[in-house]
Amino acid sequence: MKWEISKTFRFEAGHRVWKQNLTHGRGAQFTKEKPINKCVNLHGHSYVLEVTVGSDTLSEQDMVMDFYHVKNALKDLIDEIDHSFIIDVNDPMYPELKEVAEKYGAFKIFPVDFCPTAEALAKFFYDFLKKRLEETGLLGEVKVVKVVLWETATSKAEYREE
Repeated sequence: MKWEISKTFRFEAGHRVWKQNLTHGRGAQFTKEKPINKCVNLHGHSYVLEVTVGSDTLSEQDMVMDFYHVKNALKDLIDEIDHSFIIDVNDPMYPELKEVAEKYGAFKIFPVDFCPTAEALAKFFYDFLKKRLEETGLLGEVKVVKVVLWETATSKAEYREE
C-alpha cells in the first residue's frame, strides 16, 4: 500500500484463556519450573486496538479514508465489547457463566466461537473491519493492512493477511 492510516481504540474487557497449558505446546521447553496457568482464571485487560487501513490511491479528498469513518466502522462493535466478558461458547464454563449473567444481570457476556487469546481477537477485529469494507463496496479501494491488539502495556498480538 502506498498510503496507510491507523486508528486506535481503547476498551475494557474480561476473558479467560481456557485452553492455556504452559507445560505443553510451543515454547514449553523454555520453562524450568512448573508454571502457573494464570490466564485460565477469569481476568480482565485495558485493551488497546490499533487498526491500519491502506490504499494505493487517495480519495477525491486526498485521503485513504477519513479517520471519522474508520471510527464509525468499528464503533458499535467496540461499544458492545467494552466492559464485557469475552467467552468462547466452547469453554466448559460458558453455560454457567451465561446463566449467571442472565439471572443476575451482574455482567454482560460477549460470546465468540474461539478461545479469546490476543491473537484470535486481533483476527476477529481484522475480519470484522474487512467485512464492513466489503459491505460498503470499499474493499477494492481500501484494504485492511493489519490489526494490533495490546492486551497489556508489554504484550500485543498482530494479525495481517499477506
